[in-house]
Amino acid sequence: MKIIYKICMVIELLQLSVNNGYDEYNMLQNIEKSENGFTNEVKGMPFDEYKQWLKKEDDYSKSQNLPDNWIPQTTFFLNIDGIPVGIGRVRHYSSEYLEQNGVGNLGYGIAKPYRGKGYGNILFENLLIKCKLLGYKRIKLFPYINNISTNKIMLKHGAKLLGTINDEKHIYEIEI
Repeated sequence: MKIIYKICMVIELLQLSVNNGYDEYNMLQNIEKSENGFTNEVKGMPFDEYKQWLKKEDDYSKSQNLPDNWIPQTTFFLNIDGIPVGIGRVRHYSSEYLEQNGVGNLGYGIAKPYRGKGYGNILFENLLIKCKLLGYKRIKLFPYINNISTNKIMLKHGAKLLGTINDEKHIYEIEI
């Protein structure tokens, strides 16, 4: 007799909240400050400053208290079975200036203990849905050429290679 187990997991993409706590904070300690183009200001930050950072990021999602020339962006946490494993950000609209400087419409990072499990793909898929809900018809992305896993994820989702920047980054476009 053959026994087959079907394993299910609960996948949630949760918008950042000022009420986020130690679970998200601890996960962010496992993503470098600048890793493959994704910026993580929380790495090494004391917890009380993290709580202030949450407020700032929440404001940015509401187009409040933005630094000059900044685009509103919303930050999300990917939870698997209630455990935060990654973070993603979606800009609310495009900017020619950012694109000319190799900055895309979304970015994401997976904490080191959770890499290699397909969570980057899950997070990316969910961020594409958020882009569509914001009205994007297409997005531009600029992953580093040597970031093999991100490049594979983007190609899997229909990314078209438009070129490169300084032999460091690919320029991809994805129609949503």
